[in-house]
Amino acid sequence: MSQRLLGFDPATGLAQWWLEDGEGNWAQKSSQVATPILDLNKEAQNHCDPYNGERDVRMVARIPLIVIAKWRKELGVDYWNPDHQDKVDELLNSADWRWLRTDGGVV
Repeated sequence: MSQRLLGFDPATGLAQWWLEDGEGNWAQKSSQVATPILDLNKEAQNHCDPYNGERDVRMVARIPLIVIAKWRKELGVDYWNPDHQDKVDELLNSADWRWLRTDGGVV
């Protein structure tokens, strides 16, 4: 199997790969180094006020792009679709995804 890097965004850590198996089959793969985002989330959960200075906006999560893609592919949840907001909130309130949260509350 051969693979070729199609692109890498250093700001997000997101990489796109082209994979070929030598038999005419191909696939595209995405990967992301999410550790820096998750470390920021953990720090925010422990030490940061989630509200802005005016206290009218609250940061509740930082979600790596690779997780947004996983939700869409595996769960059918489109983060960018306003009609899916209830499901996104449910995922963010779930213990399975608690490491995406930046505060200790619920959405």
